[in-house]
Parts: sequence; C-alpha cells; structure tokens
Amino acid sequence: MKKAYLFLSIALACAMVGCDPKPSTQVSDNGEKQMEQNDEQQSTPNLGFVEDGQLKFYEVQSGKTEVFTQETDSIVDAVCTTNGIVYYNAIANNRLILKSMDMNANNPMPESLADWGLDLTATKENVFSPYGNMYLNIDQNLIGLEVDITWFAGPCYNLAIYDCASKTISKTILYQFNEKVETMDFFDDENNFKVYAPEANFDISRFEDSDGFYYLNDGQRICLNDQLKEMEDMGDFEVEYEHDPIELDPSGEKLLFATSTYLGDGLLGFFAVSSLDGKSQIVLPNSDVMGACPQWLSNGSLVYTGYESDQDNLFLMDINGNIRSIAHTNKFFVLP
Repeated sequence: MKKAYLFLSIALACAMVGCDPKPSTQVSDNGEKQMEQNDEQQSTPNLGFVEDGQLKFYEVQSGKTEVFTQETDSIVDAVCTTNGIVYYNAIANNRLILKSMDMNANNPMPESLADWGLDLTATKENVFSPYGNMYLNIDQNLIGLEVDITWFAGPCYNLAIYDCASKTISKTILYQFNEKVETMDFFDDENNFKVYAPEANFDISRFEDSDGFYYLNDGQRICLNDQLKEMEDMGDFEVEYEHDPIELDPSGEKLLFATSTYLGDGLLGFFAVSSLDGKSQIVLPNSDVMGACPQWLSNGSLVYTGYESDQDNLFLMDINGNIRSIAHTNKFFVLP
C-alpha cells in the first residue's frame, strides 16, 4: 500500500531521554505547571506537544502538564531527538526562527539556531503558506521544513534543510506531486520520509490481508478486524480495504494498524488497535490515516491526533482502552 499517511504526518514522534535532575514545577493561574529546576523529585513527562503557541510536556500517570515558560515567542512546531534536544520553530518579529532547548540541562533555556529566511508578512504569487510541516530525519542530523507551499493538483513545496552538526541551512530541494527531484536522506526508495517509517518490531510475514486482516500464530489464523465497523459500501460501489500493521505495543500483545481505502483520488481510513488473540479490537475515534501516525508510550498507553468539535485534539488511550482528549493540537512527540 502507498502509505500516504506516513509522509503527511506532522510533528514527529521521536524517543527522548529524561533529564537528571528532573524539572520541578510551579502551578500557574490556569492550572498548568511551569518548568523550574531544584532537587525535589518529580515524575518524568511521557510526551511533549505544542499548544497555544507554547511548548508543553505531559505526564500520563498524574495527568499534569508542564509549560516551558522560558520561551516567550510563539511556538508553531517541535521535534525532539533521542539525546534530549528539542528543536522548535518560533515566530519573532514576523520571522520564523529555529530554536532548541536541552532537556538534560539543569535549567533548560531557549537557544536560537537559525532564521529560516522567511518574511511572514510578504506575499508570493500562488503561495498560500510560507511554511508548513517540520521534519526530523531518521539519523537525527537534519531538520526539514516545508516552505513556499503552493497547490496544483497536489501539494508542491520546497524543503529547506537545517544541518544540526554545522548549524547551517545547507540546501533546499523541490518536492512535488509525491515525486522527489533530488535524493536526500529524508526519503527512502519508495519516496516516503524515512522518519515516518518506524522499524518493524514484528514479523511482517505473520500478518495476512486477504478478505480480512489476520495474524498467523502457530497454525492459527486469527482475525484482527472482524469486530470493527468499517465504512459502509456506497451503493453499487464496493469499498475495498487495505490493512497495514504499524507497531506492537511495549508488551508485544497489541497491534496498531491502519485500515484504509481509496475513493477516487482520496485516501480514507482510520487507525485501530487489536490484541493479537483478536478478542479486543477498537477503532481509534476521530483518527485519520492522513494525519499523524499514533505512537505507543512506554507505559502501554497510546497517543494520537484527531479532529473533534471543530478543532484538533490530542487523544490518549490508556492501558484499559479508555480514551480522552488531553490537548487541542496535532503537533506532538513522544518521550521514553
């Protein structure tokens, strides 16, 4: 299947180590917490996200949110690396500035890295947005930013590349109609962004997509989608579905997968979770395969984005299958 949902996702979910000492917090007027540092033991956040122009961190067990108040400019997107560096874009004086903060530092502070060279007040012919999604490549040495986005039978944009080692914006390539003009580390042989394709933690040959989605286990053929209500057939038009396994949960007992179909030129579908014995199956409400790929947390919870009540939501499904919205955003990254 052409995994369009992989390279259209925003706000990459990359693993990140915790810091020591851990950040303590103070309660602000809105009930959120502000990050500070002292010797008091605190719980470690599970994920980060951008909401209302701020960088925030969420801890699942307590349900508490910490705000990175040291940054006063408006933040629009963020990604993080496995060594604890958070890169984010912020708007300052009508310019888009790439910044970073180090979660391993005793007192994390903003560091300005580069101006993307975009005048946010300027208008260009046929350009409907000066910038778009932010990407972190699989080797975590490059950061990409969609710039000068146009639309002609599909998205067309340049991809500005920031080199984390040299701290320079080194090159821009054209990405158009899902066809790359130049080979870069951001793309694999199938033209997907590498960062969106997590390494499979399962044997792909043990899953079969034929008149249903099955897990093959010691001679058993276990159906993983027979309890799911997929889209109804549209009159005489028979809807054909494709199912793609994505990732097992930390226990290795539950599978996240995508169910999708092409209707005309559009890809429609949702994400679902099933236990490998097929007894527990659930569609992630409001999920969309054209959105960000859901991510497992280390405690077995699952986080994903969806559109509800006319706004973006960040949803959390706990280990018991209970789902709740924890923020109004579609830009997040997972911490270990």
